[in-house]
Amino acid sequence: MPIPERVGEFLTDLVGRSVIAENSGELEFDADDAVFYSAVFVDDDGRVAGACVTDLAFAAHSGAALAMIPKPVAAESIAAGELSETLSENFHEVANIVTALLNGPTSAHLKIRDVVAGVPEEVRDLVLRAAGRRQYTVTVNDYGSGSFALYAA
Repeated sequence: MPIPERVGEFLTDLVGRSVIAENSGELEFDADDAVFYSAVFVDDDGRVAGACVTDLAFAAHSGAALAMIPKPVAAESIAAGELSETLSENFHEVANIVTALLNGPTSAHLKIRDVVAGVPEEVRDLVLRAAGRRQYTVTVNDYGSGSFALYAA
């Protein structure tokens, strides 16, 4: 699993602004006020073999930064408790590109199947059996911080 510095550099290159990633604790999927988005990654046989789970803040900030959408648009989505259609599409692209952090010469090739609101059972099952896992707090310069986690079978 990538170290925080690698995640920060990768996301900096992706969104074109400084991004800092630090290790953090496990995400609390069942917290009452938590809103998550899950990118489900599958292997070449279509099996769920990886996931990227983020909180609403990371999804909104990264989606906005990717397309240089002003910070207040991300803040509006966070206040509303869900991504706008535009930020949802942009976050899907962020999540799609994030598969590169899990693909390597000794691992199965992963591709994105979909991005969904919440943490579906198939992702929860993967989290329980994941051979690789890492959680980060990620700060996108001029936007804000959020939680980002990677899981791989």
